[in-house]
Amino acid sequence: MPAKIQASEQPLQRVFSTDFDFSIPLYQRPYAWTKKEAGELLGDLVDNMGDATSAVEETNPYFLGSIVLVKGDTSDSDVVDGQQRLTTLTILFAALRTLLTPVEASGLTTLLCETANPILGTTNRYRLTMRQQDADFFQKHVQDVGGIQKLEGLNAAGLTDSRKNIRENALLFVREGERMSPEQRFRLLQFVARRCYLVVV
Repeated sequence: MPAKIQASEQPLQRVFSTDFDFSIPLYQRPYAWTKKEAGELLGDLVDNMGDATSAVEETNPYFLGSIVLVKGDTSDSDVVDGQQRLTTLTILFAALRTLLTPVEASGLTTLLCETANPILGTTNRYRLTMRQQDADFFQKHVQDVGGIQKLEGLNAAGLTDSRKNIRENALLFVREGERMSPEQRFRLLQFVARRCYLVVV
């Protein structure tokens, strides 16, 4: 039976949900976005998020492109195209989480992982699993609570290019987030989660 191709436009709050467990296959290239691409993405988001004079639902939706997945009936989703955007958005969420109140940060963590439940016997289930070479590093230094703070003390000289890019982009997002007011940061996250869309193929 031939493969079935489907495409749908999804807000990021749906993309980073239990509907998808993204995995970057081994054959994909390493994470390659530098501060240039990450900074441009953040700049575009800030330019389009509107201001506090209107509800976030009234802002124009912002289209972030498309991602291509191999996905069956379960949430397991191999990323064929779009890993740079998915990874950078994950880094953005994790970086800004460090600047939020505990309640806000808890809400943002749900976009990064489904947290362990000792009653159900489940462990953390990350929304995005990077290539095997970087998966543990990404979980410990980006997705886990407190992970971003570990990046500052790392010796960049000993990191691979992909890990250097992860570190530099995370610290860039933290610095840019610190320049915003708490209201601006909250607005940005609402906009990204609710008004930014990817076409999922």
